[in-house]
Amino acid sequence: MKRFLLLFIFLGSVSYAQTLRDINYSYLYDPTQPVTLDIKLIRKADAWDVFYKLQHRDSLVTGLTIEWSTRTSLNEKEGPVVNAASPNKEGSLRVSVSASVQLLVAKVVSATAKQAWLFYRVLDPKYPSNGWLTSEGQPVLVPFVRGDKPYRVQGADQPLIVSHYRDTFPAANPAFSEALGKVAPILKVDSVFVIQPDQDFMAPNQGLYLVQRDTTSAEGFAFRVQHDYPRLTKLESLADPFIYVCTRQEYDRLKQTRGDKKAFDKVILGITGDAERAKQFMRTYFRRVELANQFFTSYKEGWKTDRGMIYIVFGLPEEVYKFSDREVWNYKNSSYKISFDFVKSPTLFDPDNYVLLRDKKYTQTWYEVIDLWRNARF
Repeated sequence: MKRFLLLFIFLGSVSYAQTLRDINYSYLYDPTQPVTLDIKLIRKADAWDVFYKLQHRDSLVTGLTIEWSTRTSLNEKEGPVVNAASPNKEGSLRVSVSASVQLLVAKVVSATAKQAWLFYRVLDPKYPSNGWLTSEGQPVLVPFVRGDKPYRVQGADQPLIVSHYRDTFPAANPAFSEALGKVAPILKVDSVFVIQPDQDFMAPNQGLYLVQRDTTSAEGFAFRVQHDYPRLTKLESLADPFIYVCTRQEYDRLKQTRGDKKAFDKVILGITGDAERAKQFMRTYFRRVELANQFFTSYKEGWKTDRGMIYIVFGLPEEVYKFSDREVWNYKNSSYKISFDFVKSPTLFDPDNYVLLRDKKYTQTWYEVIDLWRNARF
């Protein structure tokens, strides 16, 4: 994956106020960044409970602190401080509920590296959350879990209804497609069970789970159970993500291998034409699949989402700009210059879901990039 220079806020100007709208957020999706911040929002009647965990990847970047504040819009340069700068890398805080939308901003500063990173979440009074998942007493901050561990729902004072959906959901259609992936207008519930507020439960079956107090309301929270995830390690898991770079005939042959490594390798070798290119192709492609699963898992696997698809095919964008209703990704490298708009399309299963605005203008560039993949020249 290509790496690009990013514009950071240097410590000397950390106190300088700036609007969230003007920041290049490509660092959010860059696995080489020294820090990232996982945030989980829980809306209650009178307050937001916020759980967070700072992931620290670089031992040379030290002296980290986190300061929390709120703003009323992306155009505001600063807002009232909720929690003063603290060295705690994980924990929780509480923010009062407002009748209007607020933005919760976390500023992570490294005193030694003289850098700062801004992360924010939208505090929408209509956010459909009334509980959260814990494992071994710790809040689960990501939208996917394993099925071989016990979990518990917190924040509930009455029995909860858990609905399981086995729907596999389609992979995203290409950027030039005029049609969206077909999703049933009404999801069929495959099984339902009830859990008590203080009861551990298991979710052994893969798929989408929705936890609710009342199944007739637009309240609740969802999570996915995946066994081989976010990094795909089993041969039978590898065929599906190739849908973006294979012909229909190649894809069908990969699906038919059903765990037969020799047959699988033969198809991949037929795509790249060279054993070394095949190795590089597999290594790079599935690293991007893994990252797409980490960054973009929604009601379906991250690699199947629109943002996940673009991330896999085109890589890390040089620029990511966030607006109240969309994200804009800009690619400005030597091979192609192209932009993608993702419009926010919230659902009960994922309040932060995004959908790509597709256009035929992407056709030529799409096939040129796919050709680079197939010749291991990405």
